Amino acid sequence: MTDDQVSELIEAIRQQTEAITRLADSNAALVAAMADADEVDSDEREPDRYLDGTPCARG
Repeated sequence: MTDDQVSELIEAIRQQTEAITRLADSNAALVAAMADADEVDSDEREPDRYLDGTPCARG
């Protein structure tokens, strides 16, 4: 590889790393927002189904 190719590769990896970091940050924000929404919703009613879709047993 030439020096120019190495420089281009390093820049591409840097940009990729920044993009992955932004994605991870947005995923963390989404999880936090979902957790906040779940706290509000959980006070109102019990869930009807488990995460796998099966109905919750009521007893």
